[in-house]
Amino acid sequence: MERIIGLIDMDCFYAQVEQRDKPELWGKPVIVVQHSRRGVQGGILAVSYEARGFGVKRGMTVAEAKQLCPDLATCLVPIGEYADKADIQKYRNASAEVFDVLNNFDSNIVVEKASVDEAFLDLSIYVDNIIEKFKEGILPEFLPSSHIADGHDKNENDDERISRISTFLESSQNDISLLRLAIAALTIEQIRKQIRDKTQFFCSAGIANNKMMAKLVCARHKPRQQTIVPFKYVREILKTTPIRDVRGFGGKMGQKIQERLNIMTMGEILSIDFNKVVESFPDEHEWLLSVAEGYDSEPVKARSESSSIAVSKNFPGRNAINMVQELRQWLDGLTKELAKRLVTDQLQNKRTAENLVFALATEDGRPQKTLKLVSYHPDILIDMLWKAIKPLNKASDEQTWHPKIYNLYLGATKFVPGIPTANRDITEWLNSKGKKSSDEPLTDEIVFVHEEKKVYCPQPSTSRSDSVIVLDDDDDDEKEVPITEDDEEYIEVDGKRFSKTVFKNLPVMLRKQYEHKIALETARKLKMNAKSSRKRGNSLVAAEQSHMKKHKPLTSFFRKK
Repeated sequence: MERIIGLIDMDCFYAQVEQRDKPELWGKPVIVVQHSRRGVQGGILAVSYEARGFGVKRGMTVAEAKQLCPDLATCLVPIGEYADKADIQKYRNASAEVFDVLNNFDSNIVVEKASVDEAFLDLSIYVDNIIEKFKEGILPEFLPSSHIADGHDKNENDDERISRISTFLESSQNDISLLRLAIAALTIEQIRKQIRDKTQFFCSAGIANNKMMAKLVCARHKPRQQTIVPFKYVREILKTTPIRDVRGFGGKMGQKIQERLNIMTMGEILSIDFNKVVESFPDEHEWLLSVAEGYDSEPVKARSESSSIAVSKNFPGRNAINMVQELRQWLDGLTKELAKRLVTDQLQNKRTAENLVFALATEDGRPQKTLKLVSYHPDILIDMLWKAIKPLNKASDEQTWHPKIYNLYLGATKFVPGIPTANRDITEWLNSKGKKSSDEPLTDEIVFVHEEKKVYCPQPSTSRSDSVIVLDDDDDDEKEVPITEDDEEYIEVDGKRFSKTVFKNLPVMLRKQYEHKIALETARKLKMNAKSSRKRGNSLVAAEQSHMKKHKPLTSFFRKK
């Protein structure tokens, strides 16, 4: 039995969020503009359908857009609290409202978050559970915004739309595959109405037997419409579909197909001699031919949260970073923005990231590293990142940075369910850490994790400082710190005393932080003993404490100014 897949796509989502914030803009031409360096207006990020009617397009400058539409309303994306870059948190919050509707419509519908404004739905089980209720069929008036994609529907008027829908519904009474699509279409009409009622946002949708076709036909009738594609019409549609318009073929792969086979549409692949396709794509020919026939086996994976949380900033041309001070400033701002998002995500989604990724785009390459995340505190994150990034500087003096940096990326990945016991109230926990002026930093060493999957840059640097601990890929957990015979029954760390059994059963992240402290304290004592043997009366403790960094409470970073 074929799957029944839907795609929900919010119409000009960023523009709608601005229109909801400013109700006087509903029905007016609106653009959303992302600021460029130092708050100057940059390119257009989103264009409402009212503005599109005047020829306004994404990528234009504001001046160009206003020449086409003098009454255009311009809305600026907020600037980050800690970094001179766009802060799209309010759009993420609006997206969360939409996904709350999707995730609570019915537990038998699998929801996969594709982006901030797109979601794939697998309705197969849901449809099959209620199919008996629709043996008598579905009336056309229950599908008021639905279209049938048959290859000739793009410019249809409403009478033609109703005629196609009626024919489709009549056929569905004798064809269970069509009936299942019809029930899915009815369900998505209801979901879209619920999104509208609860959030004020409009959306469009595509209904098909796989992700690729649902995504493709969703764009045929927008905005505020939905399109159904019975499988018998798939080849007809792909005959005229540009290769670059098909999901997954907008980049290099699509370009290779065009160049090697000298074709422009996806359907043309089927007209090319089989041997030429094999010769041109020896490893992918079977897959390409399958896609050209409209098949796509990629499953809808239940996911309502992003698999990563990241911030990044471009520094094009003359804006490239070439001074250490400037890099430190940007690293500081971006890290605080990331920390704010991570704390919000942890409280909202009850999950915690385990890895911290940084990547640079430079003149000489794209170094990338994955670090073990032991805290969300900005001070700790900045310390970790700087110790990992600093060795990448090839400049001969301490003020200059070489090679120039054109992009800085920070991201958190590998989320695990739950909040560690020590982080249940992360603000209180971090405040309590900050009050102890004599504490060692939570982590004074960097733990690198070598990951096979590259998050941002394909060629990670092998440079690393002398003070890092390198872990193997297959060993996610650090080895336990050796315990001496004197500590056989109890372990003392951070002013606390634990039995071995209790210590081993602490939450993983908290235990790792304590293990780091034990290792640091052991190293510090060895260093003290060595110096004492050479020079009596040397007070290492005072020296250590005088250089100790006090971490500000996390709330001080996120307090409104």
